[in-house]
Amino acid sequence: MSTRAGFVRLTLLVTGAFFSLLLLLSALQQTDELSSSASGLGAARNAETAATPPPVHHLEEPIKEELVRQLEQELPELDYGFWYRWAKPMGYKVNTTCAKYPDPLDLQMHNIYWQTFLNGNVTFRLYAAYLDQRHAVRQRTVRILATANQIGNEFPSSQCQLWYENHREPIVVPVSEYLSVWVKEWGDTPHLNYPHLLSCPIPVELPPAVFHSLPKTVSLVTKRCDKATNSLRVNQQVPPTVVNGTSTTRSSSRNSSSLSSSGTLNFGVCVKGFDFPYFDLSERLIEWFELQRLLGASRIYAYMYDVHPAVQRVLDYYQRIGYLELRPLTLANGMPRLRHYQHLLLQQRKLEKRLNELIPYNDCFYRNLYRHDFLVNVDIDEVIMPKGDYRNWHQLVQKVYEEEVQKGGKCSGRFPAICFINSYFTKVPSELSDHEEQATAGELYVLQHTMRFRNYSQAGRATKCFHNARLSLTLHNHFTLKWLPGGCNPRTADKSLAQLQHYREPDGKYELSDLVEDRSVWKFASELRSAVEHVWLHLDDVLAQDTEAEDQQHQLDEALDLDGEAELEQQPLEQGLLPPLKPPEPVKGTKP
Repeated sequence: MSTRAGFVRLTLLVTGAFFSLLLLLSALQQTDELSSSASGLGAARNAETAATPPPVHHLEEPIKEELVRQLEQELPELDYGFWYRWAKPMGYKVNTTCAKYPDPLDLQMHNIYWQTFLNGNVTFRLYAAYLDQRHAVRQRTVRILATANQIGNEFPSSQCQLWYENHREPIVVPVSEYLSVWVKEWGDTPHLNYPHLLSCPIPVELPPAVFHSLPKTVSLVTKRCDKATNSLRVNQQVPPTVVNGTSTTRSSSRNSSSLSSSGTLNFGVCVKGFDFPYFDLSERLIEWFELQRLLGASRIYAYMYDVHPAVQRVLDYYQRIGYLELRPLTLANGMPRLRHYQHLLLQQRKLEKRLNELIPYNDCFYRNLYRHDFLVNVDIDEVIMPKGDYRNWHQLVQKVYEEEVQKGGKCSGRFPAICFINSYFTKVPSELSDHEEQATAGELYVLQHTMRFRNYSQAGRATKCFHNARLSLTLHNHFTLKWLPGGCNPRTADKSLAQLQHYREPDGKYELSDLVEDRSVWKFASELRSAVEHVWLHLDDVLAQDTEAEDQQHQLDEALDLDGEAELEQQPLEQGLLPPLKPPEPVKGTKP
């Protein structure tokens, strides 16, 4: 019994061990299969996700004429083409030691759009140059818009080297005057960059080779034989000519446009550099552009530091249709064009900001002398609004001239500026009388904000003007500083004729009882509403008219004081509001 029992037990143990071994072998086989499958899937995934470098595409390096074009887009005031086609191949110079034409790579560039000229202890930052051959200018003159690190002090003698096509030697003349575009009493912190307009009179007697030519570039040097470290393109425009009794103009500058031949006065609007990188002002901007057009502006000229992407979209549209010209702008003090840093500086360094604002205003004026009868310096929260039955700026100018004739004056047509008294339109919305008005107003800001501060600003304070292109010489934001011989004093229009509507809060506190409703803008309500709707419908059109948009990679720039901060009180000199200042006088003609 014991032997049989032992045999049975042994058999059971062997059988159990056998089945256990089979189970173990089966489990191991399944594990190997899973491992192999996972390895295969991983390899497949790796094969699928393996990164293959994209094909290498090199950009074609521009050469010759294409390089010239690209360089002149990057540095619009450097006439690289003149150096490439004339100065370099012909070896422009007086001799090997005197007045050699500067190589563009040797220039002292400053903050992209400026060039540096040092003379003694004075540092000039040069921005642009223009040919001034207006009838009131007794001698054709090259004007240089620049800044200097001093104001009110005597300048060391400087020479202008004027360079012509097909003439190897420069025509050298002394700088005849240094006109400040600022008044010392407004602020004279040492070592800031104060705007000036320098004059280089072109000699009456010229070599035969250039007698009928115009200078192409100009350089400033200390001594006539110095090799310059600066070189500016001379922006040239041809004065209007009369054909069959109609005044027309042609410009030889790259951004040319003809004056209207309809007999209607032609107005251009200049906007200082915009700096609102964080605010979407696109709706207000479209409204402002279209209202300027309705009032008589034939083109807007704007300067740009940095703007919100939605605002850039609006600017791109107006460039495409040819109504806007944009130019890039940097600060003369050399601060970099970095969005946040630049915005902070413009917000907190008010004097430096206001000094730099005068550069785009005067640049806009001189670039467009022969395109327009008047240039208008305004911000995008300002509108020069005709009152009563008057509907455009042309009618305002004609009325001012008629009034001068009626009272026996001799200054009709000879005002260097016609200025308009400032009025503040507050943020308090008016109550629209019915549903039709609400539908018409829609989202339009100016139609909803018709509550005006009762008291007008004093004449000359925060005013804005039409600047006469035939007579003005230097411009401030608010008025003409100096004008050419033959001009009378600027004229301030009566507020019953027109007013400057400034859409911001007054400087001081006020009560609602201090406000009155002024619906002068409502006579344009229907037209303005239709114009704004048209823009929104076509804002993203890409098949636009032939424009210069692709060649202008500029950005609009102007710090709009939406916080109601008081503007720096700068008053026109002729008003006599600053006791230490003498009334301005016409600039004397340049001596031959």
